[in-house]
Amino acid sequence: MLSVPHQSEKRYIQSNKFNLTAWFFMSSDNPNQPEQEPSLSSLANHQKTTNKFIQGTAQTFIQWMPLLASGGSLISFCLHQEWLQAALNFPIMIVTVIWAAYTESFLKRLREVYEEKARKDVDNLMTWQQKISEALTETIRWQLAGTDDKYLKLQEIPCQDFETEGELSLSFIPQLNEVFVPLELGDLLITGNRGNLLPIPPGFHRGNLNPSEGISIWDLLKNSKQIPSYRHLVLLAWGGYGKTTLLRHVTYIYTQKKQERGVPTLLPVLLRLRDWQEKIAQEHTIDLATFIEHYHIPDLSKKGLSLPPNWAKNHLERGKMLILLDGFDEVRSEWRNPVSNWIACQIKDYRDSYFIMTSRPAGYKEFPQENQHFTGKLYIKKFTLEQQKTFIQRWYLCQERYARGGKMTESIKTIADNRTANLVEQLLEREELADLANNPLMLNMIATLHRSYSGEKLPTRRTELYRDILQLQLWDRPRIKKIQMLLPLDKSQQVLQRLALLMVQENTPQLDYEALINTITPYLNEVDNSLHPRDFIKQIEQVSELLVKKDESHEFAHLSFQGYLAAAEIQRTQQEDLLLQHWQEPWWKETILLYGGQLRNPSPFIRRLININTPEVITLAYNCLKETPRQLDPDVQDQLQLQSISRTVQNARYQKLEEFLKNQQFKEADRETYRVMLETVGKEEEQWLDIKDIDNFPCDDLRIIDHLWVTYSHGKFGFSVQKKIYMDELGGTREYNETIWNEFGDRVGWTKGGGYIGLEDELYELRDTTPIGHLPKYTIHRISSWVSGLGLGFDIVVNLREKIIYFSLLSRAKTCDL
Repeated sequence: MLSVPHQSEKRYIQSNKFNLTAWFFMSSDNPNQPEQEPSLSSLANHQKTTNKFIQGTAQTFIQWMPLLASGGSLISFCLHQEWLQAALNFPIMIVTVIWAAYTESFLKRLREVYEEKARKDVDNLMTWQQKISEALTETIRWQLAGTDDKYLKLQEIPCQDFETEGELSLSFIPQLNEVFVPLELGDLLITGNRGNLLPIPPGFHRGNLNPSEGISIWDLLKNSKQIPSYRHLVLLAWGGYGKTTLLRHVTYIYTQKKQERGVPTLLPVLLRLRDWQEKIAQEHTIDLATFIEHYHIPDLSKKGLSLPPNWAKNHLERGKMLILLDGFDEVRSEWRNPVSNWIACQIKDYRDSYFIMTSRPAGYKEFPQENQHFTGKLYIKKFTLEQQKTFIQRWYLCQERYARGGKMTESIKTIADNRTANLVEQLLEREELADLANNPLMLNMIATLHRSYSGEKLPTRRTELYRDILQLQLWDRPRIKKIQMLLPLDKSQQVLQRLALLMVQENTPQLDYEALINTITPYLNEVDNSLHPRDFIKQIEQVSELLVKKDESHEFAHLSFQGYLAAAEIQRTQQEDLLLQHWQEPWWKETILLYGGQLRNPSPFIRRLININTPEVITLAYNCLKETPRQLDPDVQDQLQLQSISRTVQNARYQKLEEFLKNQQFKEADRETYRVMLETVGKEEEQWLDIKDIDNFPCDDLRIIDHLWVTYSHGKFGFSVQKKIYMDELGGTREYNETIWNEFGDRVGWTKGGGYIGLEDELYELRDTTPIGHLPKYTIHRISSWVSGLGLGFDIVVNLREKIIYFSLLSRAKTCDL
């Protein structure tokens, strides 16, 4: 019976037709052998025999091919009796014999080596294929699990509600997206023609970055692919300008996947540095990916999140994460170096990912220069009137809607509109109140007071605003809600004041719960020893909302409250010397300013500051002076003292400028003029003056600056001199006129025949040939220096709003009667 081959045997036979044919011919020598299909074992044996025959034939051919060629030639020469050629060919034949002997061993060993290598390569290939298969299976499994979406859900939770720091006791807490007003960024950095970073002056248009419409964080992220510098940003602003709220808003938008078109898709990681400063300082070698997986995610959810291997690391290396680091200025001084080192290391390791850090300007100055890998530095701008109106409208609409069951009706809109209009009217009528409303935190408080004390006049000073908020939170609102407070207003505030002063002295924004209990226990015992500290803390946290619980720690609703209460305690206990001892430490600045603002007559305290006699303390004294009311109580003596100390402060502020001018150091005086103008409007040296700054520039300060220039130049230099030429003689206005501008530039020596005179030809000496009105010019000179850094011609400056700002300055000089 014939055996029927298995299907696999048929495939094997089909693929070996050559071997079957050879087998047939070899088997045909035996005619008596019965016909049958070859078995697999016989085919396998024959395969080995055939391969051995082929390999042997090839090896023999390689060995003896040269000999056949040379031997054939030798025989041919002999047959033709060409003995000389035969003799010459004989050595070649000998070499070929040697070659045959050599190649036999060589080829045999070569075959053994490559057979072994082939086996190893096949093993490695199979191992690699198995790993790839496992990795793909794992990736597909985690993609199906939706890990990224689950993470976004966790990160969304702490960013949903509009709980800005300092937002107190709102009747109803709106959602962040209901009331958030986009913040504008100023003094932007861009990349120059050599890859260096340069500031964008007001009015410069670069692609989608249009300062006239307001630069937002989304503009920067949208341009980050073309300009990698925008991937590493630091946002600077003073207290209450919405730094934290901005980061929470960005995080929330990303968790909702609602970022604008063109903005890169990223996973946001929001880290408040003061919450993690100790952990980072103690474990400064920990990698960011490990930190996210082992600390940040478990902090978002106690249940944790099941993650695929190297989840955070893979996202970071691919540039798919946005790391938001909030509040470097709130890191304790002893931990700032290790924290800054850690941040710098993470940016260096994950340069393709995105990093945005916030800080107050003074705090960022303590970020070591060698660690400043943030290649873009921006300032958050003050709220404009339109932003104020928008926020008030949204805020009131939420409050009135939620107070009436959450329904939106025409009557609710009418009530919200009327109350918004009333508050905006107060802002327009009272300049000091409008100044406070430039700060989002202050505007929150103003809106809260306006709704709570409907019909009453709002305070116009920061210290009065804090005082009224404390009155509202600790007494009036609980009484309206019929909540019995454990302590009367003055006693509760005294305990909080002592707590705040201790925290300022220790430079800590928060205390863990047990430390808080131990700290306030003796304070409470002095006012009411029957009161348990846990009950007091719970009521201040839940009813008054002046203390906020963060995990296992407590902190004041905003650092400004901590500063105000500490200042009030210093005033109560007459510890003014503390402020003079610590005036150089940044975290004392807020307390010093708010202390000056609480004094009925701050003149003696400001004089003590001035006596320290350093440029920094003079600036601090000037800022203290701005916290005081513009008119004191009707006490003639106090008013005279205030006027006297104001003149003293001003003289001290302009002492350096006067020294430069007196010594004919006009170039240095030019730059000092711009610096002190920035200081006057509350800006840092990296920032720019804008039209609003100029229009509100104090006339007294402008007169002092002009008087010094005119006096020490013998009437040749000064803003009043430039104003006379531009406005009185040439008929210039705030509007740009190219003909008048060119003529003015030629008159004062800034241009020649309409072309700008280069920096190397600038005149900073008082000569007979120096054009009248040539100085000061840094207001316009700074923009020309910036353009030179870009490698562009000065003609581009003609199209910039900086010229309009300069014309506004001359207009202000006319208004101030210079």
